[in-house]
Amino acid sequence: MARRKTVKRAQKSHKHLFSRNKKINKTQREQNKIPGWNKNISFTHNLNNLGMNTGYQINQKITNELKQKEQAPQQYIEAEEISIDQIKELQRQATAKLPQEEVEKKKNKVRMNIDDEWAIEGLVKKYKQDWEAMKRDHKLNTFQWTAIQCQKKYNDYIKRYGKCPKPQQ
Repeated sequence: MARRKTVKRAQKSHKHLFSRNKKINKTQREQNKIPGWNKNISFTHNLNNLGMNTGYQINQKITNELKQKEQAPQQYIEAEEISIDQIKELQRQATAKLPQEEVEKKKNKVRMNIDDEWAIEGLVKKYKQDWEAMKRDHKLNTFQWTAIQCQKKYNDYIKRYGKCPKPQQ
């Protein structure tokens, strides 16, 4: 019984070789069917003889043009002379701080999600400014913010809208 299994395994292990040889034979047969195909010369020479290897010729032309450009003398462009003082002044201008108003505008821009706004509104209406209670409420605080995160979100909400939602009474 054990011997049969080993024989079957050996037969299975060689099957891939036979199928591969069949594929090679098919391509060789197809090449033999092409009129003007010569087995004794290389693949590229056969394509050249049949007029099919234009891509190779185009690549050769491109490489020849690149070689000619490399061999050509390099041309230099004259530039204006700039003093060190001018360079330092340009650096100062590039690294100069923005006016104070623009900095404040950028700081005041708060990016809040609609969901964040909804959650903060609900939490503030229910708990006012009790951050620990906000942290524990898992129904309204769906994002599970910590007490500090709740406080920051509340401050961002006030920066954006200028007022807080009215708490329930």
